[in-house]
Amino acid sequence: MLIHIGGDTLALDKDIRRQIETEAEQLAARFPGEKIEARATIQEEFDPLHGHRVRCELAAKLGHGRQIVVRDARKTAHEAISATFGSARRNLRRVRRKVSPDRSTACQAALSGARAIGG
Repeated sequence: MLIHIGGDTLALDKDIRRQIETEAEQLAARFPGEKIEARATIQEEFDPLHGHRVRCELAAKLGHGRQIVVRDARKTAHEAISATFGSARRNLRRVRRKVSPDRSTACQAALSGARAIGG
């Protein structure tokens, strides 16, 4: 899994980078055979309702032109990263479920069409 980590000065912190890399490796391990390219952005923000928070955003590109984007903001960077990657795992499972039946249906349709044409 290829991951790019960016953002403000939080992205320079070694502990935060290590946590993002570890979460990314765990995410890639759950979906073997999938080529995943990801970009994680972490930054501090001020929300008038919630005060200072840390926002983590993960944009992941999968094979076959699929992409997911997940954002979450929490009080600490550790919580924001964990929540974002947790949501990404759920979203990737959903995307894989939606695409897998379509592929098999398309393959069956192509084979039946080839049989009809070839006789």
